[in-house]
Amino acid sequence: MTAVASDRVLASDYEEVRACRGPRSRLHMAIAIHRTVDGRSLGGLRFEPYDAPDDALTDVKRLARAMTAKAAVAGLRLGGAKGVIAYPPGAPPDPELRQLALRDFAELVDSFDGRYITAQDAGTSIDDISFVGSFSDHIAGRPLSEGGSGDLSPYTAHGIEVAIRTTLQAPIAGRHVVIVGLGNVGSKLAQGLHGAGARLTVADVNVARITLAQRLGAEWMTPEDAVAAEADVLAPCALGGMLDLDTIARLGVPVVAGAANNQLASDLAADALLERGIVWAPDFVINAGGLIAVADELRRFDKRRVERSIQRIGDTLNEIYDRASRAGTNTLIAAQQLAVERSGGLNGNDT
Repeated sequence: MTAVASDRVLASDYEEVRACRGPRSRLHMAIAIHRTVDGRSLGGLRFEPYDAPDDALTDVKRLARAMTAKAAVAGLRLGGAKGVIAYPPGAPPDPELRQLALRDFAELVDSFDGRYITAQDAGTSIDDISFVGSFSDHIAGRPLSEGGSGDLSPYTAHGIEVAIRTTLQAPIAGRHVVIVGLGNVGSKLAQGLHGAGARLTVADVNVARITLAQRLGAEWMTPEDAVAAEADVLAPCALGGMLDLDTIARLGVPVVAGAANNQLASDLAADALLERGIVWAPDFVINAGGLIAVADELRRFDKRRVERSIQRIGDTLNEIYDRASRAGTNTLIAAQQLAVERSGGLNGNDT
């Protein structure tokens, strides 16, 4: 590895965490492996602004842990990991600096000798991952033309649609769904729900996305107003941490089911949702469609097999709801218990 010597952090709760500054880009980057299964873990690369390097390190660890649970609940023989390239808030890196950072990251990936496989995530594209693949063999999420899974957002959106239909226990047609966040996944979800006959209200910090709202005949709101809108379902599809105690007190829906990772600001939020009688579909269960697709690429990608696996998200969700109801607990606890059971306890690197 020619990158700047990385800090290696070993903790009882993580197999390994490494952070460094890329020798070419000078940007801070990190990879966290929470667990490996059969010697492998998988998690996407985020290329995002952070106020400080420690914030990026905290985020990559939190996301890696969630990936372990996501893979386990989805029945995948993969451990959870994550990668992050951080840049200061403000204008994103220019194309030249971006490529330098991705090359640095490829070397950091290779330093794990195949125990970490990277893929697309927030702030990265298929082209970015293909570029990383020019310097490392440990990638997934290649273009369709290369036998890969291609754009992962339609698979993730499909899983959310399955979850909404499962939770409502009724057709989507005529139901009112509020989507907060019209990025790659949120926009695909909006299009799918529109096609299924749902009434939509959408929100995004990027007002340019009002064009999509107009095309779908959706009502446009600010994110702050959208979370309090009266509807059948709220679908958080932006960044995590949206569901804190104050926000939950304002919710005007009986169901929350969206694609954003780490939606709960704290575990207390799961209890607050239960107390209000709001059904929360655990994010790491229902947004696994992209992970299912990219993991399938590791055994020769088969789209039909992937779609069948995504449909089973509904069965898993029903099991979680049943567990929570019988135990009188929240859906977060029920989902976490299921993840532990399906992973064999998450002990060591043979989980």
